[in-house]
Amino acid sequence: MTDPKTFLTSIFNAAVAAADPEKTIRNHLPAKPKGRTIVIGAGKGSAQMAAAFEKVWDGPIDG
Repeated sequence: MTDPKTFLTSIFNAAVAAADPEKTIRNHLPAKPKGRTIVIGAGKGSAQMAAAFEKVWDGPIDG
């Protein structure tokens, strides 16, 4: 059986990885619209999410 510290560390690392926008945002993007795309963000994670969006979005971005 795994010791508690190792187990809790693995759970923590899995949770952090699941919340990483660069790893997850691609699965949640809508189809590319015909018009322009405006990115709006608010909150502590918005800068990381916007940066991840810019990496995976192949169209022009305003915002």
